[in-house]
Parts: sequence; structure tokens; C-alpha cells
Amino acid sequence: MSFLFSRKSTSLLLTLVFLAGCQSFKTREDIRNATKPAPTPGSKSTSTTPTSPRQTEEAATPYQPDIQVEEPTTPPPAPVIPAMPKIAFILGGGGAKTYAHIGFLHELTRAKVPVYAIGGIEFASPMAALYANREQANDVEWQMFKMKDDEIIKKSLLGNVNKNGDITVMREFYNTAFKNQKAEDYRIPFACPSYNLKKNQSLMMNRGGMEQLMSMCMAYPPFFKPFQGNIAAVREVSGLARYLRQKGANFVVFVNVLQGPGGNKPFTLDASATDNVLWSEIAGLYNKPFAGVDTVITLETGDYGIMDFDKRREIMNKGADSANRQLKTLTRKWGL
Repeated sequence: MSFLFSRKSTSLLLTLVFLAGCQSFKTREDIRNATKPAPTPGSKSTSTTPTSPRQTEEAATPYQPDIQVEEPTTPPPAPVIPAMPKIAFILGGGGAKTYAHIGFLHELTRAKVPVYAIGGIEFASPMAALYANREQANDVEWQMFKMKDDEIIKKSLLGNVNKNGDITVMREFYNTAFKNQKAEDYRIPFACPSYNLKKNQSLMMNRGGMEQLMSMCMAYPPFFKPFQGNIAAVREVSGLARYLRQKGANFVVFVNVLQGPGGNKPFTLDASATDNVLWSEIAGLYNKPFAGVDTVITLETGDYGIMDFDKRREIMNKGADSANRQLKTLTRKWGL
């Protein structure tokens, strides 16, 4: 009897232990859910849908920030020629070499290139002024060849050249070419640059009597002394270009008659003279780009110096030949 009670007691005890173990038993799904954080109030519940292998691979890929690749810089575009170009010309300085500009103006007329405005530097300033007045290359040639050699360069009995004379010797030429003329009355805009030594300032001469303007724009070594403290501003190509654009030009051409240093002939009679060094430096400057200038035309004058006024006719013809070849290309660009 006691033995039977003992078996029942043992069976009851095992049953209670088994029921207690079932309360703590957890399936694999219970364990997996227990490792996930509990959702916070207001947040969306996390889906328990198994991820695909591709999603698992993307999740395992480390984060890489976006890399900004800088595109290679391209050179600036070439100057755009306006549909209706208003072309202005700057005739560069160069003593006797500037007579090549007359040949250039003749070719400009033959090519029927309209000149909207014009400026001249040093000995080219009267040429530009004469053209601005009547717009006739023949008139420029006619008046400039009236200038006498001995008005520019005076030679002694021994053949020595007297330099840096007084520009007042040009009064006869001024009276013949520009009598009672004023720059503001010209057909097309005109200006020539002058430099005031006292004020250390460049001036754009575009108004007033032509005799006064020419004296201020032409005086420069080795030909003339300063006139009332003013000399030709031979370096003011950009300033002159800026003025011509202010007058309405939208395309500016610089006509250069100075080849680079080391040409066929020195600029002055004495290759070692200070004046030759000065003009060599100016020639180097003229062969560099200028702000405001769209195109440069270089006329071939390497066989002549700035004091070869006795060869003016040759220089003019040489300038015409050189201009003819270059203008053919430019007129096609301009659509003329």
C-alpha cells in the first residue's frame, strides 16, 4: 500500500516538473524575435520577411560617399565676330615705317571694308586723322607725301643727323593738311593717345584743333622733343581700343608695322643708341596681345628703319602687298 502511494507521488512530481519546463521552453522563432529591439511608440514595425541574397549583399556593402569628378577645363572660345561688325582700326606707331599704313588703307578701300572708327599712334596719328576726315586713302597719301624730309630729320653738312628737334617745324604741314579742322567734326570717330610727363597720365585726344592734337600725339624720340610736357603715348593700344569701343565699335583691329627685336635692320641709324633700345622694347610690346584688340595685322617692314623717310614710297608699297594677303582672309571671316 505504501509502495503504491509512493509511485503515485513520484508520478505527480514528474508531471509538475514537466509542466514547469514547458513554461520556460522557447522555440527558435522566439529566440530570433527576442534579439530584435522593441519598436518605439509611433515607429513602424519592422517586417520579418526574409531578405533575398541580393538584398543581403547590398546591405553588407560599406557606405561610399559621392565623389565629385571635376571636368577638365577647356580653352576660352575664339572671339565671336558680330553679325554686323562695326570695325575700328588702330594704326600703330613706328616713324617712317608708318607709311606702310597708307598702303594698308588703299587695300582696305579696294576690299570695301567699312571703317567704323579709327585711331593712330605717333606718326600714324595724322594718317588716321586724315582718313577719319574724308575716308579716302588717296587723300591720306597726297597729304602725307607733302611732308618734307628736312622737317623731320635735319642733317648737317657732314651728314650727321640732328635728333629731338622742336615739333613746331611741322606747322607748315599742319596748316596744309588740317587747316581749321576739329576732331569732333570728322565723319567717323577719331582719337590719338598722348602722355603728359608732369601728371604721369595718358590722355585720349579726340576734341579740339588738329594742330594742337597732332603736336601732342606725334612728339617722340628720336624725332621731336616733348610738346608742352606731352609726348606720344606709344604704349596705349588698349586704352585706344577701349575708347573706340565706347564710340560703338564691336571689333577692333591693331595694325602693327614694328617687327620683333632682332629684325633685318636696326630701328635707328645707330644700333647701339638708346633710341634703338627704346624702339626695340616698343616692338616687343607690340608683338604681344592687347586687351580690347580682336585681331592684329602685321605689315612687313623689316627691311626699313624708323628713320628711312627717303624710302617712304617703297615702305607704302610693301605695306600694300602685305595687307592684301591678310585682308583676303579677314574679309571672308567678316562676311564682306
